Amino acid sequence: MTPLLRERAERLMREADLDALVLAKPENFQWATGAFGGVATFFRRAGAALALVPQSATQPLGAVIAPLFADALRTRIGAERVRTHVDWIEAVDIRATADDSDDAAQAVERAWSRQGRSRDFTRPAAFDARAAFQALGELLAQDGLGRACIGLDLDFWPVLDHACLRQVLPGVEWVDASVTIGRIRAVKSADEIERLRLAAAVAEDGMRAAIAQVREGASREAIAAAWSTGVAAGATARGARIKGQWEYISVGPLPWQSAGVVARRGDVVKFDVGCLIDGYSSDCGRTFSVGPARPRARQIMAALHEAFERALEVLRPGFPLRAVHEQATQAMRRHGFERFARGHFGHSLGLDTFCEVPPFIAAQADDPIEAGMVLSFETPFYVDGEGGFIIEDQFTITADGAQAAWTLPRGLLELPV
Repeated sequence: MTPLLRERAERLMREADLDALVLAKPENFQWATGAFGGVATFFRRAGAALALVPQSATQPLGAVIAPLFADALRTRIGAERVRTHVDWIEAVDIRATADDSDDAAQAVERAWSRQGRSRDFTRPAAFDARAAFQALGELLAQDGLGRACIGLDLDFWPVLDHACLRQVLPGVEWVDASVTIGRIRAVKSADEIERLRLAAAVAEDGMRAAIAQVREGASREAIAAAWSTGVAAGATARGARIKGQWEYISVGPLPWQSAGVVARRGDVVKFDVGCLIDGYSSDCGRTFSVGPARPRARQIMAALHEAFERALEVLRPGFPLRAVHEQATQAMRRHGFERFARGHFGHSLGLDTFCEVPPFIAAQADDPIEAGMVLSFETPFYVDGEGGFIIEDQFTITADGAQAAWTLPRGLLELPV
């Protein structure tokens, strides 16, 4: 099984008049196939690994990948659906050809001979995208897609690689399908939801440990270290394998200049944190004060809290994402921040290089809110002179509404000094 929901993909590809998708972004490849695309994907160039997703949910996936990583992929999608291209790595399998009397060189030469390798065989410095696109052409011909309309994740493709693809396979109508791919990925599989839920839970474990260290005289670095230690302890307790973690923790009146800052009475401490499990990052945040908060900090947080609660009322199926943005913006303006303008109040979460992925909770977002989405909804404000402020939670959308990942209170919490 892969995270790709084929029936949903078929419906959305039909709406977009796409016969198939070809996915080159490494994270999209892994999402579609459930397999690692190989070390060539680290170059972030198109062609290292390519996933072919036919429109029909009953038609099997296809893929192009470097030989060293092909066997794992063949196990997942079938040997007949995998094509390979040569990369720079020299490797050979002598198990089927070596004789007991062979020395190493003889065993290797016997294997290469059986493979039909010529004596003038060479490898590219990294990988040959043209060869990968030619292998893709074989798959397309096999599926009758040689002159089809095929969508690409063009928000990833380098210009040179796209030009090469069009040159190698000129009969295909290549179109941008970035929006369609984002819509397909917006609804998560059960496994994806569980990864994100667990990542959020471990991040909250870290938050509880960090809160205990927020006191007058504590440095930003000490608070961040406490969060990291709490994450490690939470992961161990939950049996979770955390692949990474990140934090934007600010202390004091300058939200972007907190390095080396020591907390003072009345300062705000903003946490925006996440943990990664198998490439899936959580994203949540809270704001606290060191002892009683200053009047302006309380005013800002009161506005952000009402914006969050009013917008949360429409964070449910039956509303478009823009309705959430509208409710949050109107609430901020009712509190006197009449020119408050936030580009987005959150985003989807998923397998990617950054936790913020489409669709976004933006004024222009007509995307419907659907059950199965996992969204990070936030009301942040950064005020030089008062500090960084944020309320952010991760929500799994159900038919009945939005289920929060964190249990910590969302309002401004005034901590003892």
